[in-house]
Amino acid sequence: MSSPAQPDGRERLLGWSALGGSVLAVFAWAACCVLPMALSLAGLGLAGAALIAGQRTWLTVASAAVLLTGWWNVWRRRSACARGGSCRPPARATIALLASATALTTLALVWQPLIEPWALMLLRSLWR
Repeated sequence: MSSPAQPDGRERLLGWSALGGSVLAVFAWAACCVLPMALSLAGLGLAGAALIAGQRTWLTVASAAVLLTGWWNVWRRRSACARGGSCRPPARATIALLASATALTTLALVWQPLIEPWALMLLRSLWR
């Protein structure tokens, strides 16, 4: 019986990088309008929100690039292992990290057109 596939160092780094980049992209899209309003309602301030909000486009592009690289590596490794059978397939943890990062990047991409108007309306109604 063989042990479950463990991610190697490069694979693990790529998965965590994709997840981290996606979290930053979502935070950058939220930092524009909703996050400062929510933090001010909570009595907190965030001086760096404007700086991060200004970087949201390149953070989202960087996140998408890391994700595409990660999924390409998973696909390439899976097909190489299926052909040769001498290597371990991609670890479940790597695929889970990439899937989480993909969901967060998708959230960042739909934030402004779909989520932000709804969230602003909700915050305005709470403020009254």
